[in-house]
Amino acid sequence: MLEFFSPKSVAIIGASNDVTKLGGMLVKNMLDAGYKGKLCPINPKGGEIQGLKAYTNVKEIGEPVDLAVVVVKNTLVLQTVRDCAEAGIHHMSILSAGFKEDSPEGAEMEKEIVAEAKKLGVRICGPNCFGGMNIRSGVNYTFSHLLPQAGNISIMSQSGAVGSSILDWSCANGVGLANFVTFGNKCDLDEGDFLRYFSEDPNTKVIGMYCEGISNGEKFIQAVESMPVKKPIVIFKSGKTEAGSKAASSHTGSIAGSDAVNNVIFKKLNIHRAFDLDEMFDALLVFSCCSPMKKDGLGIITNAGGLGVMSADAAYNAKYVEAAKLAPETIADLKAGLPKLAGITNPIDIRGDAAAQDFKTAINAVMKDKSVGGLVIMGSPLDTADLVAVANLLVSIMDDIPYPTTVCFAGGKKCAEADAILKKGKFPCYPTPDRAVRALDILRQYNIGLEKTNAALEVPKVDGRGKVKAIIDAAYSEGRHSLTEAEGKQIFNAYGIPIPGEATVNSAEEAMAACDRIGYPVVMKIVSPDIAHKTDVGGVVVGVKDSAAAKAAYEQIMANCKKNKPEARLDGVSVQQMVSGQEVILSMMRDAQFGPVVSFGLGGIYVEILREISQMHVPMSEQQLEEMITSTKAYKLLSGARGMPASDIDAIKDVIKRIVLIAQENPEITELEINPVLVGKKGQGCWAVDCLCTLKH
Repeated sequence: MLEFFSPKSVAIIGASNDVTKLGGMLVKNMLDAGYKGKLCPINPKGGEIQGLKAYTNVKEIGEPVDLAVVVVKNTLVLQTVRDCAEAGIHHMSILSAGFKEDSPEGAEMEKEIVAEAKKLGVRICGPNCFGGMNIRSGVNYTFSHLLPQAGNISIMSQSGAVGSSILDWSCANGVGLANFVTFGNKCDLDEGDFLRYFSEDPNTKVIGMYCEGISNGEKFIQAVESMPVKKPIVIFKSGKTEAGSKAASSHTGSIAGSDAVNNVIFKKLNIHRAFDLDEMFDALLVFSCCSPMKKDGLGIITNAGGLGVMSADAAYNAKYVEAAKLAPETIADLKAGLPKLAGITNPIDIRGDAAAQDFKTAINAVMKDKSVGGLVIMGSPLDTADLVAVANLLVSIMDDIPYPTTVCFAGGKKCAEADAILKKGKFPCYPTPDRAVRALDILRQYNIGLEKTNAALEVPKVDGRGKVKAIIDAAYSEGRHSLTEAEGKQIFNAYGIPIPGEATVNSAEEAMAACDRIGYPVVMKIVSPDIAHKTDVGGVVVGVKDSAAAKAAYEQIMANCKKNKPEARLDGVSVQQMVSGQEVILSMMRDAQFGPVVSFGLGGIYVEILREISQMHVPMSEQQLEEMITSTKAYKLLSGARGMPASDIDAIKDVIKRIVLIAQENPEITELEINPVLVGKKGQGCWAVDCLCTLKH
């Protein structure tokens, strides 16, 4: 991967003397970046290009080069790959477009290129990408002439246009970059490959990434989890599609679609997900400039009461930080050192005519307070305020402040000079109080993630795979990709998930006998591989109390289903013991990119009304299981809200562990939902009352 960022020699295939053309821009940008290695322009006409000897083909160079940058017509790329392999070049950045992003024909060309490159041992970044950059190496093979400072942020972007925006932001704000790369169509190298490289790069402190979709979920997770040195990762992922939700057949599938799974993965990996470019830039800046935030408390210092109120509101609404309650000693120091009219509680309002020395006095006092883990400095551009002096002060003492500090000079024209001083001094400044506070909230969230200990989940030892495979094979043999409720409950039996007493009957007389044997009251439900939601077609009768009611319920269910779902195959009626308890929902959905995700929340009708579920990716830890349960409204009910008896939460945890095992051992199952699970009182256990199970097509 070093070849893409610090190549000792580069061939630009499609080079030109015309700097308005892409091939000309690339040569010029490499020269303007100060590249000291061997630069070889390739053009069929040969001669000289921008003062450099040009070659008609890479094979003419006579020695291998580290990197080939390709900007020829799409129909010529395949032969270019072959030429590079023959010339001993094994790393290519293909900027040429017109592939799978363009047409079916382009997609076929791309497949052929990938197959040929794999056969020849050539690694490709792209095609349809914007190129890459490394300031320290004097490398810029992008379509942008903008050269940021050398810094500690490494950027990867699926989009060249977004990558260009990041370069522009970096230059405008004096934010330095370590590496920059765009990967376009990701036909070969993708996020996981570059993450591994950035994690080992000594110049990289924080990693930023823009993507529209992660190509290989398992590879991505492995790359993050195996980072030898943990580094903050900020991702702006667009394309929050509902396609995954629309394809799901379960209740939770409609809520926990593909974009929700991204949130689960990012949270698990302690990655900050930004939801717009401003948030991405804010997060990159604070990670780049600041040390870790090890305490939740914020000290807030301002020369304007209104800004203090705004920041206090922002701190109140933040998830991981709060305005610190200052110690009596701190308040005494502030009272002694500041003008009499200053507000000495937090936020500390040193008034509009405060001098830079007043800011320093307040900072020195707050620095001693053990409750403070971060500092927010705010200034309004009043005529009585000298923000330039304050900015110079902050830069001069920044190394003395023992915790992360952000600044907000709220304004525009009158704040510009002070902001420029802060940016030059690598002091993170933000245009509004809420963004200055949010930056520290992001920083604290990351540190909390690092502090977590994740003991591996202890799943029960159950030998259920053989029985379940037989059930799945039988369904496949009949051309089915969904299981009946009875088949689903056989899976539960195989893995030790408790279910109420039940039987399947095929006549009113069998229904009466089964009900008498199981004991009243019972619930009766249609058994059909073609009916997922039984209540919708009148396929459920609850609270059957005697034989006569059992007979009537059987006849009613069969009549309703024949009328409302005439094409459905009816395999009988399920008779189930009625058990009582708190209703929750448990499900597993297998994401196409990242694999199984388990969901938990309030069950029954509430899952779609409240749309509140908690999710965790499999495999999960004991701590993540605990977090999944306790973070929900369902937990408040289960733990005994408003004098209600506590429910058997341990039993729910056991069922979740068994669902995790089912997911890990049975890759054919794509969706598995239990709605509801009835949770009895503490010590009584719980029961899986229903089952929806979908198989891989």
